[in-house]
Amino acid sequence: MIIEKKERIQNFLKVFLPTLTNAHQYTIAHQLTVSSIETAHAQLLEAIGNDLTLFMKIVEGRVVIDEEPLEDSIYVNRFIQFFKKRAIQYVRFSYDTPQDEFTSFVAMLTVGPTLSEDTAIFPHIQYGKVGLGFKTDDDEENEIDESEKWRDEEAESAREAEQNRKIAQIKQYFTDIQEKDIGIMENVYEAVKKRKSLPDRDIRDAVTDIVTAIKQGSSVLLAFSPLRTLDEYTFTHSTNVCILTLAQAMALNIKEDMLHDIGVAALLHDVGKMFIPEEILNKQGKLTDDEFEQIKLHPQKGAEYLIDKPGIPPLAIVAAYEHHMQFNFSGYPKVSANWRQNICSQMTTISDYFDACRTKRIYRDSIETNIIMDQMSKAGGVTLNPVLAKNFLFLLKKLFEAQQS
Repeated sequence: MIIEKKERIQNFLKVFLPTLTNAHQYTIAHQLTVSSIETAHAQLLEAIGNDLTLFMKIVEGRVVIDEEPLEDSIYVNRFIQFFKKRAIQYVRFSYDTPQDEFTSFVAMLTVGPTLSEDTAIFPHIQYGKVGLGFKTDDDEENEIDESEKWRDEEAESAREAEQNRKIAQIKQYFTDIQEKDIGIMENVYEAVKKRKSLPDRDIRDAVTDIVTAIKQGSSVLLAFSPLRTLDEYTFTHSTNVCILTLAQAMALNIKEDMLHDIGVAALLHDVGKMFIPEEILNKQGKLTDDEFEQIKLHPQKGAEYLIDKPGIPPLAIVAAYEHHMQFNFSGYPKVSANWRQNICSQMTTISDYFDACRTKRIYRDSIETNIIMDQMSKAGGVTLNPVLAKNFLFLLKKLFEAQQS
């Protein structure tokens, strides 16, 4: 498959999946849904190009087109998840698929997981099951021929290639997440500055993507870029803290239904900094006492901002307020002696500390990971929760070992 065709198909999926989301959240007649359907239909026809059809099938967890797997991305993985829930293993769009039929197809997909068994209701769109693994007769014959030639060395080589593919897939997945989340955090920044509603659905979708990526392979968690440009630190740091906090929570086997609230809380932990003057946040030299006092206000400002925002879980308010409090209460803001810190806040503190240290800042270079880990080990029981710090360091060691193996 030529690169240009792959790009056209990826572009179609980038608008097709949000179209399904809009149709599900609103109605098929909603202006936002209608607009996104028009865009998705245009991209579909662009993806088909001069071919007669676009035939996509799901084979062993991958989208296959023209007998070639499509490169993994957030949108490809969402496509697989969405259609698997509806027991659909293939879909074929004809080059002359009209927009009204495409609209009806979108409407049917968003009704629920149980679809119409009458696949003939769409003259230009076919979908359905094709059997486990979707293997044609030719595929079966090829597998028999290959099995006769298969040897131990070839099997080992294949396993290594598959492992490398998975690592590359997950790295790309995290790269896509960062690209997307920087945009989301920029929108959060704009919402705060202009006193608009937070993009809570986008925030939750971002957390879902991160949870999925960690489940697919946490051994590459440390491969995400710590920083691309200095002025993007706030946006990139928030994503990194979210990833690391969710990794901690999942390592502790925290219940699935809590992960999204924890992820949202970690992603928005520093929202209060958006109320601090940028010249203070980006100052290269040492802060004055007055400037540091302003910095220390950001947890309270963040909590106050989030407290009445619809769609934001209460846990996000707590984490925003507590993430600089420190285990021994030596941080800020100051609270009563009988205050009980939330575990989400304490995990966020650990992630915040680690990512801030490993990231190059305006006023200092990044710190080597082994030095950070030594500092965190000493901070356990003092400024960091000792049990959570130990869990985090154990997680890091496992990640390093997995990367080196």
